[in-house]
Amino acid sequence: MPDKPLNLRDLRRAVLRYGGWEDASRGKGSHTMFFRKRGTGVFSFPLPTKDKIVKKHYVKALREQLGLTAADGISDDDFYDE
Repeated sequence: MPDKPLNLRDLRRAVLRYGGWEDASRGKGSHTMFFRKRGTGVFSFPLPTKDKIVKKHYVKALREQLGLTAADGISDDDFYDE
């Protein structure tokens, strides 16, 4: 299944489910920062949050940066909770 747009609330839940967290104070303006520990480092991704629906290219980039893809052991079905 290819990446798809997600409701911001559902994206937050998915990131939290896999040990990530959000820090809105670290974003600028209409962005928030998502973080996830991978190996010995912490990876971050700035996400625009002005809309309630997160576009699929942002979802894809966030999954890649935070290690939430099938290549990292998290299937699309598991991530999207289907």
